[in-house]
Amino acid sequence: MVTPSKSTRTRARQVWSSTLACSTSFALAFSLSSPVGPAVAAPAAQSTASALVAKLSASQAEIAELDLKIGQLREAANRAFVDLHDAQSRSEQARRGAEEAKRRLEESQAAVEKARAELSAVTRSQYRNSAGGSPIQALGGEQSQKDVLDRSRFLRQRSEEKQQKLAEVEQARLEAANDESLQRQASEVAQQAADEAAAAESATRDELASLSSQLDDVIEQREAASAELNSIESDVAQERGISNSPAPQSAEVQETPAETYEVSPELLDSVEERMNEIAPGAEVPNEQALVQAVNTAQRTGGYVEVSNQADTPRLEYSEGSDVTDLLTQAATIVASEALVGSSQPDHSETANPYGGSSTSDVIAAFAQGLNSVLAADSSAGQPDSATSDLSQVVPAVGTFESITNEVRSALAPSANSSSVETVIARAEAMIGTPYVWGGGDANGPTVGVNGGSMSGFDCSGLVLYAFAGVGISLPHYTGYQYQRGTPVAPSEAQRGDLLFWGPGGSQHVAIYLGDGMMIEAPQAGQNVQIAPVRWSGMSANAVRLL
Repeated sequence: MVTPSKSTRTRARQVWSSTLACSTSFALAFSLSSPVGPAVAAPAAQSTASALVAKLSASQAEIAELDLKIGQLREAANRAFVDLHDAQSRSEQARRGAEEAKRRLEESQAAVEKARAELSAVTRSQYRNSAGGSPIQALGGEQSQKDVLDRSRFLRQRSEEKQQKLAEVEQARLEAANDESLQRQASEVAQQAADEAAAAESATRDELASLSSQLDDVIEQREAASAELNSIESDVAQERGISNSPAPQSAEVQETPAETYEVSPELLDSVEERMNEIAPGAEVPNEQALVQAVNTAQRTGGYVEVSNQADTPRLEYSEGSDVTDLLTQAATIVASEALVGSSQPDHSETANPYGGSSTSDVIAAFAQGLNSVLAADSSAGQPDSATSDLSQVVPAVGTFESITNEVRSALAPSANSSSVETVIARAEAMIGTPYVWGGGDANGPTVGVNGGSMSGFDCSGLVLYAFAGVGISLPHYTGYQYQRGTPVAPSEAQRGDLLFWGPGGSQHVAIYLGDGMMIEAPQAGQNVQIAPVRWSGMSANAVRLL
């Protein structure tokens, strides 16, 4: 697994049940054995079995309904986190803009005072010079008269210049004061948005906890009914001499992770050097990220030979071999991951990461389009001129879309077909990684919302991670991922497209592999896996990002 490269932050979390679903219903289907003849099963047993079947069916229907609701609520909580981070970015953007407006105001006020002092000095000088000679002296000769006229003209020009300068500085002071007023208002709007997002996140947690309790009760009832039914079926089967062993899991489900290649330290050093060349501003990756990038590049490109002589397959290449393509592809993957990751907030962190202090901290990109302080100010009914003035002082902050465009333009990733395989290879490398609600970022598995020691992915976190390797920045919420890319009919989905479940993609997401298969982080208690596509409950559209 790849360890996130972000610095550790103090996390404010609440822990609740981790047995709930992120996606559509995954309730196990139970079935009875062949009809039991009256000579084998007693009527009482048949009646009990029928009652249990009815009870179990009702429980399964209720659980399926709750699973859908829980999946939606889990992603709704993810949405609350995303919206909270957007609001915090807006608030920080406004705060820094307010500081800039204040700085400009102070400079303007200082310029006004300086201009006033200079004007006063000119006025005093003009007065002294005008009083320094007598009219009789001015009549003393042609040169004396010319000197007096020149001095008078000079002083008048200086006075006019200073008056003009004073008017300009006064106008600048007025504009700076307006900037400060606008920024103060923008900060209030952004803070209000942050408060509302935090309140929504808290409300989602409360509702999720309530439904978690309901689901726990239903699961307990289902397990009890299932145990009793299995006992009756076992008794009947023994009388008939029929084995009652549970059916094995479908062979189509793959839970074995992709093969990992051993990579030499020299090759890792070369990849890091190449990454620094193509993305000098990217965060330095850790060793696991480099190994994963080399593995992904090798699986998609087959650049060098693989030796299977040892327990762990090893990439084989002799000294002097041309590994340029492997190095470039691996460096592009790890650079894309680093650049996308550095632009995104810590998903499960609720505390404000900025704290209103250092301006050296990078403001996290906005997950939703133009969801900036300017957009908030405009939506609050401010006139266009006010928003335009505000844009002069607020710092520019990227969006997930703009980050995607910048990274892909800077790194020039390979063609779409190769990018699709890179996405899938990154996801397949995580097969067997546990489901963790809120887990996963651009760098790999994380501990998620509940904290603790287990790292993993939820459905939207796995998709976020897979696409970060090709420079695509996605929010950690299925509903916002559903709004990206090109919508296509699920029946026309191609390899690498995203499949969604629930209204507006609000319940679950998976990556389509083709041939009716997909890779997903299904639900709590399970791991990232390849499984057959479940068409029931699917959203109206699939989404194509590449």
